[in-house]
Amino acid sequence: MPAAVGKGRMLNSRAMRIPPVDLPYLREQLRDIAAQLREAWDSSSHARDEVDTPGLLRDAMAQLLDMLGHIHDASPEANPSAAEINTLGEYGLHLLDEMSQLAADLEQPSLARDVERLCLPFALWIARHGGEIRSLAPVVNALAHFANNISQPQQLAELYGYCCELIEATSPVCHEQLSGDTRQPWRLLLLNRAIVATRSHNTALIECAYDAIVEYLPHEAQRFFSEGMEQMAAIDYPQHVQNLVRRYFLAYAKPKSLH
Repeated sequence: MPAAVGKGRMLNSRAMRIPPVDLPYLREQLRDIAAQLREAWDSSSHARDEVDTPGLLRDAMAQLLDMLGHIHDASPEANPSAAEINTLGEYGLHLLDEMSQLAADLEQPSLARDVERLCLPFALWIARHGGEIRSLAPVVNALAHFANNISQPQQLAELYGYCCELIEATSPVCHEQLSGDTRQPWRLLLLNRAIVATRSHNTALIECAYDAIVEYLPHEAQRFFSEGMEQMAAIDYPQHVQNLVRRYFLAYAKPKSLH
């Protein structure tokens, strides 16, 4: 299968572990990132700006995580509405995007990627607390980062589960926006899940992901399964995976002969 697709590809750069979906992890990572942003800001020409952008983003994200912590610790009777969770989730993804863009502006591309990768555990936390994912693009980009740097089938199966959670939590508005744009996030999420499933070598996961391609992206099926057959020839996939990919290729992608 080809590399998972997002804003950028990072094939084989270094081993990467799937992040935990919890607030302490996010707090620790963001504290370190905020310190690095501050250092980069202070050594740049921006240090003379009147607005302390790194400080504002750091404080806003800390306040948001405190609010989410109260939600996590609250009794079921005191839980906020789904609309409140949705608003907090969208705001958090916006802040992460702002922090990533700031790192890029400060010529810190590695730090920008570190920020963007946090969109995945953050979005999953929101999803697990009943929220919808509306700003899907940064989450798909984060997912692609992990998919392209993980090779163990067991970890890929875990990442597949994350994909399913995101698909279940994605706002219907994202589905309705599906168009011919190849960068459309909902499309990329479905394709990336199918790529992750293939690389997990788990036939049950592959069938589920492939069936979703056929159902939701019927015009993509021929190209996707044709590329899958090319990958089977180029990479030494297990025989049971090759057989399954060939079955879908014959059903949905093999050119029909004329009689």
